[in-house]
Order: sequence, then structure tokens, then C-alpha cells
Amino acid sequence: MKIIVFSESDYNFSAKLAKICDLESDELLFLNKFDSLDSFDNKNTLLIVDFNDYKNHLDLIINLIKSKTNFPVCLLADKIDSKFQKKSTSIGFDIVMAKSIFLMNIKTIKNQVINNSKYNQKQ
Repeated sequence: MKIIVFSESDYNFSAKLAKICDLESDELLFLNKFDSLDSFDNKNTLLIVDFNDYKNHLDLIINLIKSKTNFPVCLLADKIDSKFQKKSTSIGFDIVMAKSIFLMNIKTIKNQVINNSKYNQKQ
């Protein structure tokens, strides 16, 4: 699976994710320009956006991403409450969760993304 990450400041999270992806043989890419998404295909790809780095521009970011690709987009934050989660999903993020929960459940999330990708290809 290909995991594309937009995170500029959480080196601890990035290191943990890199270790997991290495163990699972996943392709992990760290990007800093959303325009570069044009060069990737949509097969078995998950896009991660770090809330802490983009919190002031979430509407703009999700609209830019959705105009370029139909990757599932995961918004990760240090802490999540239900109001934040509802608002984030209402503007277009597919998955909204805490970074620690994401790391603990990455295998399940990857399986769901892959299964969803296979389902969408059949339609």
C-alpha cells in the first residue's frame, strides 16, 4: 500500500509511522505540495494530513485534494472530540482520528482502504 503524508512538524509520529510501514513493506511518501498528487494513481493509496500543520486551512486543503484525486483522506490530530470529528468529516475528510489510535489500528485501516478500492473498481 502507498501512504502519502503531509506532516511538517511531528517528527515523533513520522518516525513511528515509518517504522510500521517498513515492517509492513508499505511505500511511505512525505510530501509538502498538494499539487504533486496529480502524479499518483488512485490504487491502494491513503493520504494523511496532519491537523497541527494545516488547521487554519482545512476547507482549502480538502477542496484542493479532492480536485486532484479521490484518495481516501485521513485527518490526524493529537486529540479528537466528537464535535471536531463531525466538522472534519462534514467538510470532506474520510477518516478523522487521533494519531495514537491511527498507529494502533493501521493494519485494519489499510485493509478497509484496500477493500474499498477493490469494491470501487468493480463498479
